[in-house]
Amino acid sequence: MKRIFSLFLLLTLLVGMTATAQQPVRWRTFIKATGTDEGVVTFRALVSEGWHLYGLDLPDNGPKPTSFDFANSKDIKFTGKITPSRKAIEVNDPLFDMTLSWWDSNIEFTIPFKVTGPTPTLNCVVSFMTCDGTTCRPPARETISTPIKLTKK
Repeated sequence: MKRIFSLFLLLTLLVGMTATAQQPVRWRTFIKATGTDEGVVTFRALVSEGWHLYGLDLPDNGPKPTSFDFANSKDIKFTGKITPSRKAIEVNDPLFDMTLSWWDSNIEFTIPFKVTGPTPTLNCVVSFMTCDGTTCRPPARETISTPIKLTKK
């Protein structure tokens, strides 16, 4: 019985470690009303310790920059640019042999919007790439879709 329990515990730990290793960045989305027909969307990137998420503007021939595609959103108009909550750090990255920008801890991105129709829906594809200083994950995409419900003031 002890042997079975020990094997179960080991497998549980390995599965947990593998799941964490496969997901160095997790995304959360928050919507806040700033008026009766406008608001702000916040995308929070939860960056695992030891990993970094590449910046929004990167040189050609390097890693994939973080980007947000809102093309399939419905009945909302974005009224500004996607803005990070703090400036990315700039580092001479030996993996790519160039100066790159990244965030090495949790970061939030915001964008203001205005409702333009009866059924506003946020549809966003976040494209991004992560590395840990020795290994890079292939570029990834996270699809975020949620109806916009603003509470009237």
